[in-house]
Amino acid sequence: MKIYVAGNELVENDRLPLELLPILVKTFPDYSFEAVDPNENFIPEEGSIIIDTVEGITGVQWFNDIDAFVATRSISPHDYDLGFHLLFLRKLHKISQVQILGIPQSGYNWEIVSKIIEELHAVTPTS
Repeated sequence: MKIYVAGNELVENDRLPLELLPILVKTFPDYSFEAVDPNENFIPEEGSIIIDTVEGITGVQWFNDIDAFVATRSISPHDYDLGFHLLFLRKLHKISQVQILGIPQSGYNWEIVSKIIEELHAVTPTS
Protein backbone atom coordinates (compact mmCIF):
# COMPACT_ATOMS: atom_id res chain seq x y z
CA MET A 1 0.00 0.00 0.00
CA LYS A 2 1.17 3.51 -0.80
CA ILE A 3 0.80 6.16 1.89
CA TYR A 4 1.58 9.75 0.98
CA VAL A 5 2.62 12.16 3.71
CA ALA A 6 2.00 15.84 2.92
CA GLY A 7 3.44 18.73 4.84
CA ASN A 8 5.82 21.63 4.89
CA GLU A 9 8.89 21.47 7.13
CA LEU A 10 9.14 25.27 7.14
CA VAL A 11 5.63 25.88 8.51
CA GLU A 12 5.24 24.89 12.17
CA ASN A 13 1.53 23.99 12.01
CA ASP A 14 2.01 21.99 8.79
CA ARG A 15 5.11 19.89 9.55
CA LEU A 16 3.62 17.28 11.90
CA PRO A 17 3.01 14.63 9.21
CA LEU A 18 6.67 14.85 8.14
CA GLU A 19 7.83 14.63 11.76
CA LEU A 20 5.80 11.43 12.15
CA LEU A 21 7.19 9.82 9.00
CA PRO A 22 10.09 7.92 10.71
CA ILE A 23 7.67 6.44 13.28
CA LEU A 24 5.21 5.39 10.57
CA VAL A 25 7.93 3.79 8.42
CA LYS A 26 9.14 1.78 11.43
CA THR A 27 5.61 0.79 12.49
CA PHE A 28 4.47 -0.19 8.97
CA PRO A 29 7.59 -1.64 7.26
CA ASP A 30 5.59 -3.40 4.53
CA TYR A 31 4.09 -0.19 3.15
CA SER A 32 5.56 2.44 0.93
CA PHE A 33 5.61 5.94 2.40
CA GLU A 34 6.35 8.99 0.29
CA ALA A 35 6.68 12.59 1.44
CA VAL A 36 4.87 14.79 -1.08
CA ASP A 37 4.46 18.45 -1.88
CA PRO A 38 1.15 19.32 -3.58
CA ASN A 39 2.93 22.13 -5.42
CA GLU A 40 4.90 19.50 -7.31
CA ASN A 41 3.61 17.02 -9.88
CA PHE A 42 1.83 14.82 -7.34
CA ILE A 43 -0.89 12.44 -8.50
CA PRO A 44 -1.88 9.89 -5.85
CA GLU A 45 -2.20 6.25 -6.87
CA GLU A 46 -5.65 4.68 -6.82
CA GLY A 47 -6.31 3.08 -3.43
CA SER A 48 -3.61 5.05 -1.65
CA ILE A 49 -3.90 7.08 1.55
CA ILE A 50 -2.80 10.68 2.10
CA ILE A 51 -1.86 11.96 5.56
CA ASP A 52 -2.01 15.73 6.03
CA THR A 53 -2.71 18.33 8.69
CA VAL A 54 -6.18 19.84 8.59
CA GLU A 55 -7.03 23.21 10.03
CA GLY A 56 -10.00 23.25 12.40
CA ILE A 57 -10.14 19.61 13.51
CA THR A 58 -9.35 18.56 17.07
CA GLY A 59 -8.59 14.88 16.51
CA VAL A 60 -7.51 12.43 13.85
CA GLN A 61 -10.25 12.20 11.22
CA TRP A 62 -10.85 10.40 7.92
CA PHE A 63 -11.95 12.32 4.84
CA ASN A 64 -13.24 10.14 1.99
CA ASP A 65 -14.58 13.03 -0.06
CA ILE A 66 -12.45 15.87 -1.43
CA ASP A 67 -15.31 18.33 -0.93
CA ALA A 68 -15.45 17.50 2.79
CA PHE A 69 -11.69 17.99 3.06
CA VAL A 70 -11.66 21.38 1.35
CA ALA A 71 -13.34 23.96 3.58
CA THR A 72 -12.68 27.03 1.44
CA ARG A 73 -12.11 27.59 -2.22
CA SER A 74 -8.78 29.07 -3.25
CA ILE A 75 -8.81 32.55 -4.64
CA SER A 76 -5.14 33.15 -5.44
CA PRO A 77 -2.01 31.10 -6.25
CA HIS A 78 -0.88 31.62 -2.64
CA ASP A 79 -3.82 29.47 -1.52
CA TYR A 80 -2.61 26.43 -3.48
CA ASP A 81 -2.56 23.55 -1.03
CA LEU A 82 -3.34 19.84 -1.01
CA GLY A 83 -7.11 20.41 -1.09
CA PHE A 84 -6.94 22.72 -4.09
CA HIS A 85 -4.52 20.33 -5.82
CA LEU A 86 -6.89 17.39 -5.34
CA LEU A 87 -9.83 19.42 -6.66
CA PHE A 88 -7.75 20.33 -9.69
CA LEU A 89 -6.77 16.67 -10.30
CA ARG A 90 -10.42 15.63 -10.03
CA LYS A 91 -11.44 18.27 -12.55
CA LEU A 92 -8.77 16.91 -14.93
CA HIS A 93 -10.14 13.36 -14.33
CA LYS A 94 -6.79 12.23 -12.93
CA ILE A 95 -8.38 11.04 -9.67
CA SER A 96 -11.92 10.17 -8.65
CA GLN A 97 -11.75 9.45 -4.93
CA VAL A 98 -9.12 9.83 -2.24
CA GLN A 99 -8.71 8.69 1.33
CA ILE A 100 -7.18 11.37 3.55
CA LEU A 101 -6.23 10.83 7.15
CA GLY A 102 -6.43 14.32 8.59
CA ILE A 103 -4.49 15.21 11.69
CA PRO A 104 -4.95 18.36 13.76
CA GLN A 105 -2.48 21.22 13.69
CA SER A 106 -2.19 21.04 17.48
CA GLY A 107 1.33 19.64 17.37
CA TYR A 108 3.14 16.45 18.25
CA ASN A 109 1.80 14.35 21.12
CA TRP A 110 1.61 10.61 21.74
CA GLU A 111 -2.19 10.59 21.75
CA ILE A 112 -2.21 11.81 18.14
CA VAL A 113 0.56 9.38 17.15
CA SER A 114 -1.29 6.44 18.76
CA LYS A 115 -4.55 7.36 17.02
CA ILE A 116 -2.85 7.62 13.60
CA ILE A 117 -1.27 4.20 14.08
CA GLU A 118 -4.59 2.75 15.24
CA GLU A 119 -6.43 4.17 12.22
CA LEU A 120 -3.80 2.90 9.75
CA HIS A 121 -3.87 -0.58 11.34
CA ALA A 122 -7.67 -0.60 10.89
CA VAL A 123 -7.49 0.00 7.12
CA THR A 124 -4.34 -1.91 6.21
CA PRO A 125 -4.02 -5.68 6.31
CA THR A 126 -1.56 -7.09 8.83
CA SER A 127 1.36 -9.25 7.75
